[in-house]
Amino acid sequence: MAEFYETARPAVEETIRAAEDLSPQCDVLYITGGGSELPLIARMLRERFGRRVRRSAYARSATAIGLAIQADQPGTYRLSERLSRSFGVWREADCGSTIVFDPLFEKGISLPSPCEPSLTICRSYSPVHNIGHFRFLECTHRSPLGAPSGEVAIWDEIRFPFDPALASAPDLHTTAVAHSPEASSQLIEERYECDSGGSLTVTIANRTAAYSRTYCLGRWSLNSKSVKPVRKGKGKQ
Repeated sequence: MAEFYETARPAVEETIRAAEDLSPQCDVLYITGGGSELPLIARMLRERFGRRVRRSAYARSATAIGLAIQADQPGTYRLSERLSRSFGVWREADCGSTIVFDPLFEKGISLPSPCEPSLTICRSYSPVHNIGHFRFLECTHRSPLGAPSGEVAIWDEIRFPFDPALASAPDLHTTAVAHSPEASSQLIEERYECDSGGSLTVTIANRTAAYSRTYCLGRWSLNSKSVKPVRKGKGKQ
């Protein structure tokens, strides 16, 4: 039993951290469901939240009761999908001398409905290196200084040719990343889109030299489209 509890503890701690994000808005935490009957869960919750923890009088039927209430009053509640983790990318700062985390889509943001446009974020800048090395990740929490913390999952690594001379290169993994005067004269735009299902894509474009690449992002191998020209001045691919 001790070994089982020790194995389960990290998952319980992660759930408690999620509850802490809501706890300032709650006077009481009701625990329900079969899993709440584990002594480990009740003990860890009381250690963290003290007397605010209460066990539901209908621990094993709370879900059915909630569904019955929803069915009786269909117009009372409006459900919306939200991101459960923050998603972002590591970036260079101070002319490439330091690395900082750029949160693109923050945890808790509401996703669009299936009939609504995707969430969109754009970044524009002039680079200092010949190749952009993008390292994406998601995290459940962020430190007071903004760094990823909690449960961190690594996503894709993408290399994009900032230097126009590398635009037709089939593989940038064998090319060294270096400072490039030619690249610093280019305008780079990143366009991120998050749809109603939480799927993420990014289109990285060199607006000066008029080429771009689109990538489907995820915790799997890189899936990118080929380089294609962009229309200057209209922001469309």
